[in-house]
Amino acid sequence: MRPRRLLRDEITYSRAREREVNILHQLKYFDQQCRFYSHLNDRREWMKAVVAHHLGLTSTDACHIANREDWFRGSFNVCVPVTVDNWKSRQQPGQRVILRFPLPYRVGGHENGDEKIHCEAGAYAWLQQNCPHVPIPRLYGFAMSTGETFYITDILTYSVSESAM
Repeated sequence: MRPRRLLRDEITYSRAREREVNILHQLKYFDQQCRFYSHLNDRREWMKAVVAHHLGLTSTDACHIANREDWFRGSFNVCVPVTVDNWKSRQQPGQRVILRFPLPYRVGGHENGDEKIHCEAGAYAWLQQNCPHVPIPRLYGFAMSTGETFYITDILTYSVSESAM
């Protein structure tokens, strides 16, 4: 029997039988990842608009989305690096920001993805307020699957607007 593709390697039936976990879900992840990455890649202009919106830029021309092979992921998120040219009001070293998306096939639906984002944004805000000495990435904003976007204007102060989705 030919090997089947997993996210990071391939597996044969005999190797799968030796494992103590059910890999049927894992067998679907590679195709689901490819579809989701293609979905995101087809929306590069939208991603530029989101970054420009959250950073208060007047044009999307300053935003450059990394090539798909330069994206990175963990078990539950994909991160898309974006380089921003001539970013005058930046509040961080460097010219790069990250767009992070929950992997829909890993979080179990957009409602779970929204809850994940809400909780993580709350954790960032709490850390910024209560542990300023702990280095964490700067959170400029976040969005829900409903199209609502939030951008941080100050610690624990959120501005709400409709997204460019």
